[in-house]
Amino acid sequence: MPEPESPSVPHSELASFGEELRREREIRGISLKEIADATKISKRFLEAIERNDHRTLPAPVFTRGFVREYARYLGLNAEDMVNRYNFAAAGDDRIEKSIHLDRLTQPPSPTKPVKALKPRGIPPAYARIDRNIVVTVLIVIALVSVAVWAMRNRREAIAHIDGTEAHDTVAATATHPVALTAAPPVAATANPATAGTLRLVVALDDDSWVSLDADGKSVYNDEMHRGDKRTFEAKDHFRFRTIGNAGGVSLILNDVKVPSLGRAGQVLHDRVFDRTWLEKAGAAPSNP
Repeated sequence: MPEPESPSVPHSELASFGEELRREREIRGISLKEIADATKISKRFLEAIERNDHRTLPAPVFTRGFVREYARYLGLNAEDMVNRYNFAAAGDDRIEKSIHLDRLTQPPSPTKPVKALKPRGIPPAYARIDRNIVVTVLIVIALVSVAVWAMRNRREAIAHIDGTEAHDTVAATATHPVALTAAPPVAATANPATAGTLRLVVALDDDSWVSLDADGKSVYNDEMHRGDKRTFEAKDHFRFRTIGNAGGVSLILNDVKVPSLGRAGQVLHDRVFDRTWLEKAGAAPSNP
């Protein structure tokens, strides 16, 4: 006679885990459909993660991958969130039963009789070094030596040629004097949009969530309050992954004021400011 199925009891840690993910997503103004489209995870599974509905979710090994991609898209610490999921799922009987069944279905590994090992002397350290490593090191040393020798000979040859040309020039000048006139100096022009470091000033006129990357690395992912002012630097570009309140954020890129990002309360995603944008902004006529 089959045993009656025990009623499912929601685990407090699981509930806190799912509610935490949902709260972080709603703070950033991100929908489940947007996450599903970006991560290719079914919206049904994302909803099940927030509800802690493990009957709908696949095996735990797949669910951990879903949690990792979910947290990474929100800008959270992915490994920390996976560890929290593992800790919370450890108390769920359904997860433990599925792991136990997986172990039962695996074929037993053949066992071999263990032979008694005779004690042997430990070889010296130099005998335990792999011969391939020694050969590789010797080859690298030989290549470096050849490169240094070639570079030194090349420098000496160039110095000899320069000395010969200078001597011939002096001799020709002594024989046929030529009036030398200094060439007019060329004004060095530098395009501010293609030289130097990009500096972005973020000033808050109202509270807003800001998630900012500089050259592909996250430099800020938190809420900023009215009156806050932060300066960030990058070599190539800035990318706002999320701006929770477009009307409350003002930007200045390399002393060029960025036009209004949007209205109050408007949520923006994937806004990029780079040298191309700076060149276009510098070429555009300024408003009176």
